[in-house]
Amino acid sequence: MSFLAKGDIEDYIDRGELIKLPHDGGDHESVDKNNINQSSYDLCLGKEIYMVGNAAPQILTKDMPYATLIPGQFAILTTHEIVSLPNELLAFISLKSTYKFQGLVNISGFHVDPTFEGKLRFGVQNVGPSDIRLKCGEPTFTIFFSTLSSDRTGKSRKDNGNTHFRPSKNGIRLQDVQLLGGGSLTLASLHNEVERLSTLVKIYGGLAIAALVALIVDLLQRMH
Repeated sequence: MSFLAKGDIEDYIDRGELIKLPHDGGDHESVDKNNINQSSYDLCLGKEIYMVGNAAPQILTKDMPYATLIPGQFAILTTHEIVSLPNELLAFISLKSTYKFQGLVNISGFHVDPTFEGKLRFGVQNVGPSDIRLKCGEPTFTIFFSTLSSDRTGKSRKDNGNTHFRPSKNGIRLQDVQLLGGGSLTLASLHNEVERLSTLVKIYGGLAIAALVALIVDLLQRMH
């Protein structure tokens, strides 16, 4: 197993493989070769994201390109680019160190199978102490390409009859939202809940003590 160097990545991209850009009715784009590193490619954050706890995914725009993950927040992120792997290559994926150091961790898969074609989806969580801000179109992920011993990889992912694992060029699927759906227990929400319970204890605890004192006084008076 060996990893593709910068020149090899460029050659594949020039042949229309590895990295493609979506054609969604906007201006025609070309793959940004400035994102090619010595042995990897930096993928940009896509416009579709899902914050766990929300009713549905949201779309980032040019006017509102930022997303904020508060401490403890789970989210599904997508790539702007479409990844297209031939039979003979396997890919490994990661978040860029800039976001790792802030506390953003990838909780989903770490590799991409041969013959996969589609936008990548990253399940992430902010395990850091501060908010993490992301911007649509900015390099956020890194992908490395590795050669296999042969191209005998069996049935193509495109021919996989299992719809749960079928790649999607359009980003976040209903299954993804259902898997991570429900309320998101973040550090901030946990802190607020603790504060609320503390206030209730102070209020009702005081009333309980007052009632207990009154009961004791009443009992003592009856004894005399």
